[in-house]
Amino acid sequence: MARQKPSYSAQQIAAIATCLREPQGRARRLLAANERWNAALDHRRNTPQKQSELRRHIARIGFPQRRKLIELIDSDPRPRLLVSYHFGDYIYGLNLLGAGIGDHAAVYYLSQAPGSAAYFANLRRAFGKRAVGPESQLIVGEAGPGALAPLLRRPGVQFITFCDLSEQFGGRAEVDFLHRPAWFPRGPALLSLTNRIPIVPVINWFDGKRGQLVLGHQIEPERAGGEALASAAERISAALVRFFEPFFRTNPEQWRYLGALPLYFIQPGARGANQTQETPHEQTHEASHEPSCATVDATARQDLATAHPLHR
Repeated sequence: MARQKPSYSAQQIAAIATCLREPQGRARRLLAANERWNAALDHRRNTPQKQSELRRHIARIGFPQRRKLIELIDSDPRPRLLVSYHFGDYIYGLNLLGAGIGDHAAVYYLSQAPGSAAYFANLRRAFGKRAVGPESQLIVGEAGPGALAPLLRRPGVQFITFCDLSEQFGGRAEVDFLHRPAWFPRGPALLSLTNRIPIVPVINWFDGKRGQLVLGHQIEPERAGGEALASAAERISAALVRFFEPFFRTNPEQWRYLGALPLYFIQPGARGANQTQETPHEQTHEASHEPSCATVDATARQDLATAHPLHR
C-alpha cells in the first residue's frame, strides 16, 4: 500500500513542536490526532447522519451548568455574548448550549461561514424542534455593526460566537498564550465594550469519556477610569485566552487550528502597530537554523479563513 503524503512539512512540525515545547515526535502524533478529530467533526456535521446516532451523540455531552446559566439569564436579562473556541465538539456542543437555553432567550450564532443544508438537517435530527435554523445565523463580515446593534440592545438575546476567528473579526489583540506574546481577535471584546453587554466564556471539551460544556465567569463590559477602548479590549481578550489555555494544554489535539498554531504568535520584530497592519501570510523572515514558534514556511502562510474553513 502506498504511503500517504504527510500533511505537514518537517519545518511546520518543528515550528509547532517549538510552540508546544514538545519533542517533534509528539507534535507529529498530536497533529495526526488533530486531523482525525477534525475529520470526524466534519463528517458528523456535513454528512447526513441517522437520528438515533445523533441523539446518542448529544446525550454523551454533559452540560451541568445549564441551570446556572438559565438562572443568570432570568435574573439578568441583558443581552449576552457566549464566546467559545473551535475546541472539542464545538459543533454539537454549542448547538446543545443554544437548544438548552432557547426556551429562556432568543439565541443567535455569529459565524464565519454559513452552514450547509446537510448541517441544518442534522441539527433537526439531533435536536428536533429545539434546533436552530439558518434564520438564527449571522455571518461575520455580512452582519456589520449597524445590523447587529438592534439585536445587541434587545433584552434577553444571547449571541454565541468564537474568539479564535481570523483577524477580520475586529482586528487583533496582543495576549499571553503558552508563555509567549500572541495575537487573538478582539472582536468579541469590542462587541462587549461598545454595546455594554457581558461575556460568558464557554468551552467544549472531551475529557476522555464524554463531552463537556464548561462555562467560565461572566466578564463585565467595564472600563477602568481613563482606560482606552483598545486597552480594555486587550484586557478582556487576554481573560478569554486564559480561560481557554488550560484546556488547550491538556488536549491540544482538540483545537481545530492546532496546525495553524504558529500563525497566532507574534513574529519577531513585528510588535505593536506594525504587526496590526499585516496578516500572517504577508510577513516574511529570513531562514533560521533554529525553528521559531512564530515562523512557518510559505505553504503555511495562508489566512486562517482560507487555510482552515471556519464554520459554526
